[in-house]
Amino acid sequence: MLLECDHHEVQVRAGFAYGQLDTLELDPVQQDTVQLDTAQLDHSAVLMLGILELLHAEHEAGRAHVSLAVICKRLDIRMSTLQRLMTALSEQALVDVSTQKERLVAALTAGGEELSLALQVA
Repeated sequence: MLLECDHHEVQVRAGFAYGQLDTLELDPVQQDTVQLDTAQLDHSAVLMLGILELLHAEHEAGRAHVSLAVICKRLDIRMSTLQRLMTALSEQALVDVSTQKERLVAALTAGGEELSLALQVA
């Protein structure tokens, strides 16, 4: 899971979600000594990784589209927060938000699926 990785991995994952991989390098000595401290993580980055993980799990279960209301309930976040995060993920072409049967739904893009698979392996 996401919280089983080291601090460097979380920074890289968060940077990838924001399109900033080239700016998030730690000194090799720090990589070995830094432990994961969730208090130091950017809360939005953690939530975006959670969204990607949830959408990946739903995709694997055969449900390509997940309503935004369901995502809010499962992640225990407000709709306004989710919409802000979805905008950021959409801008990075990781998630596609559309209307289906008069409700907003989200699905991983090909790039989002690729990232999700990489996160699962890491």
